[in-house]
Amino acid sequence: YNRWQSLFLVVLGKYALMDHVLADVVHADWPAWVQMDCTILTWIYGTIHGDLQQSTMLRNPNARTAWTFLENEFLGQRESHALLLLAEFRTAKQGSASITDFCRRLETMAATLSDFGDPIGDRTLVLTLLRGLNGKFRPMVSNLKMRQPFPTFEEARMHLLLEEIDIDDVAASEAAGASDPPASSA
Repeated sequence: YNRWQSLFLVVLGKYALMDHVLADVVHADWPAWVQMDCTILTWIYGTIHGDLQQSTMLRNPNARTAWTFLENEFLGQRESHALLLLAEFRTAKQGSASITDFCRRLETMAATLSDFGDPIGDRTLVLTLLRGLNGKFRPMVSNLKMRQPFPTFEEARMHLLLEEIDIDDVAASEAAGASDPPASSA
C-alpha cells in the first residue's frame, strides 16, 4: 500500500491534483473539477485488486472517499494484514512454480511485511526459501544450509537457478530418450 500510495501521489502531483485525495473540499458545481475527480477515480480503480474495486465502488465515492476508504482498509487493519501475510510467508511452498517465480513471490511478501513495519531479514528469507522448495531441490537445500558463510538470498537464488537448469536439462533428455523408437537389431 505504501508504495502504491507514494507512486499515486507522485502522479497526482505531476498534474496538480493532490487536493482531490488529500483535501475534504468537493467542488461538485465545477464541471472541470468533477471531470478530473472522475479521472482520478478511474486511475484508482485501475490500480487496485478487483475485490477492493468492488468494495470501493459500493460506496459510490468521489476520489477523496475512495482514497480514505483504501487508506483505512490497509492502515486501519495493518496488524491483521501483517499477521496473515507473515503466516503465509512462513508456510510458502514452491509447488510447481519456477525458482524465479517462487523467489519473486517471497521477495514481494517480504517487501510488503517491511511496509507493515515487520521487516524480514536476509537469513530468514533464505531459510523460508529453502524450507519451501519442492522435493527435486532436496540435495541442494542441504548443500546451501552447510555453506560457510551462510548464503545471501541472491546467492541462494543463483545456485538454485543453476540447479533448476540442470534438473530441467536432465528431465528433457530423459523425456527425449523415452520417446525415441527402440533400435532394431537387424
